[in-house]
Amino acid sequence: MAVVLAFICSLILSPLIGWLLRIHVRATVSSALIVFALLSACSVGPVVERGLDSAQTSKPDNADRTKAESGIKLEACQPSSRDQQKKGQGGAASEDHISTSEKVGDLTFQAGNDARLKIDGPGTYGAMFADMEKAKQHIHLETFILEDGKVGEDLAERLIAIRRRGVEIRILIDAFGSMDLPDEYVERLQQHGIELRKFHPIDPSEDPRIWRSNNRDHRKLLIIDGKIAYTGGLNFSAVYSEGSFSVQSTSGSVDPDTDSAWRDTQVRIVGPAVSQFQHYFLAMWNKDISPEEPLQGETYFPVIDAQGNIAVAVVASSGGDSDEFNVYSLVVSAIEQARRRVWITQAYFAPNPEFIDRFTAAARRGIDLRLLLPGVSDSSLVVQASRSSYQALLESGVRIYERSGSVLHAKTIVVDGVWSSIGSTNFDYRSFVHNYELNAVLVSCHFGAAMEKLFEVDLTQSKEITLEAWENRPFSQRFEEWIGDMFREWL
Repeated sequence: MAVVLAFICSLILSPLIGWLLRIHVRATVSSALIVFALLSACSVGPVVERGLDSAQTSKPDNADRTKAESGIKLEACQPSSRDQQKKGQGGAASEDHISTSEKVGDLTFQAGNDARLKIDGPGTYGAMFADMEKAKQHIHLETFILEDGKVGEDLAERLIAIRRRGVEIRILIDAFGSMDLPDEYVERLQQHGIELRKFHPIDPSEDPRIWRSNNRDHRKLLIIDGKIAYTGGLNFSAVYSEGSFSVQSTSGSVDPDTDSAWRDTQVRIVGPAVSQFQHYFLAMWNKDISPEEPLQGETYFPVIDAQGNIAVAVVASSGGDSDEFNVYSLVVSAIEQARRRVWITQAYFAPNPEFIDRFTAAARRGIDLRLLLPGVSDSSLVVQASRSSYQALLESGVRIYERSGSVLHAKTIVVDGVWSSIGSTNFDYRSFVHNYELNAVLVSCHFGAAMEKLFEVDLTQSKEITLEAWENRPFSQRFEEWIGDMFREWL
């Protein structure tokens, strides 16, 4: 009865909350579900603290193992120009990061991979489509948002043509994130033999368990023939129609409602670690089907020879399940393991206070900790929640930048130039507690150097927030931050 009353209240309060949050909720039932989650869910503060505790107490018992013992053949890294005066560069740092990550994040690194950064929509879609065209056996696509505009139509036409060649195609979309996708689009793909499923439907006629939509599939995955994997922050949406470094996107103010040049990062991976991405896709695909018909088989896990010298692992979290703190704990441990610098690009930054404490502690012990955050977002309340933490961060020595010219949607980390993470996870309660998320973790000084170079390029489109300027911000700005901070746990 309490659950029913909570949902009825959510229907009544949703217009008010939708306006207050100023987020893009485009259907009445969507706003209702947000309020329903707010009213009926237990407090998430102590839950996240338990995840933090696990990161603190799960200290690696094999931190001193050698390269031979770990089974990972690491690159021979030379000190970069910024590290030549500092100790600990290269193999030793890489081994420490691998050892700690495997213990804390419950993941396994596989050697022999190659990885390439893909920036923004046009370049990433182009690479994806080119690889899809070469598919021989299957294409598996998992995305939070699939829209039917130009990008979605281009995807549909290509997949239909590929399906005609006999290639198996499966698409898993989140029902909440893709709520605007027309039924006609779905039916068209299915009529051509493409399998498409909605994760945790929000329509009671499809599944009466609509409360499950609070645990959303926020992952972004593309696997081709079990040999190529893409992951990162990109959805299939018109907001990625242009590159964020184009003249149009950097010429003036940005309206998140009309901006078609969102800034995002994806990674293309080839090598033995692709099997890990395939494993997580199949687990999600099989989640709600009967035990008699799971999708499985050796054909989805081909033997792959070494393609490079990057160690790769996958870390995933499942909303409400036992592994929900894996990503949270891994990030905390990476920050605590850092010897010199931690550079983070993050689209939605509204973590719990204990997480902020790890940032300030790292900065105070001399770590060059930098945050690149959005100056404008599709969720203005998240921006204000982020800014409510700026004072403490700046006082501790954290350097904060806000990107202008386009909406920043990337979620990346690079630590000491050797440990990198790219994926779907935001630094907020929703990602850490409620959503299904997935990140690739890559250990490589050469890939890390590319990540740092990209970070520095982004800084050319950003403005640094100084402590002096921040302390002089107007009262109206402080009030908006206070409002954002109040809703931090439900963003």
